[in-house]
Amino acid sequence: MQLSRRLKRDSKGAVLAEFCIAIVPVLTTFLSFVQLSRVATARLVVKHSAIIGARAAAVISNANDNNPGQYIGSHDDDISNAVKAALGPWQEAGGIQAVNVTVNDTSSRGDPYNWVEVKVSATYACKIPMGVIACGGSTKLLEETYRMPHQGARYR
Repeated sequence: MQLSRRLKRDSKGAVLAEFCIAIVPVLTTFLSFVQLSRVATARLVVKHSAIIGARAAAVISNANDNNPGQYIGSHDDDISNAVKAALGPWQEAGGIQAVNVTVNDTSSRGDPYNWVEVKVSATYACKIPMGVIACGGSTKLLEETYRMPHQGARYR
């Protein structure tokens, strides 16, 4: 009987138990915010790479033979390389994987200044522990599209 009364009054270890209960939601919230900030940064990097790709496509795309300074062809590989270079360290090490670049050149000989559109689709790997909740899974698809007028030349 005396032992049970003494145990009821003993509060040693209560702080540790409360800490263990409270740390889980605090860590989950903190790591979710970290994951959300990384996703937002990755989205900005993908948008930047789409802008770089559109700039490259506006200058070097010659799928419709309206750019006398370039060989005839779409030059999609060069544009894709420009997009991947713009991703910089975010590609692979930063979590951006499986980059897909689509170029849509609507310019022609009659209208060499029509739009060139570049769409960048990238898969972002959510690597922060407990931050996967904020990401909605282990990966997130990031897509950005940007367009610029083609910098072709008027022919006679």
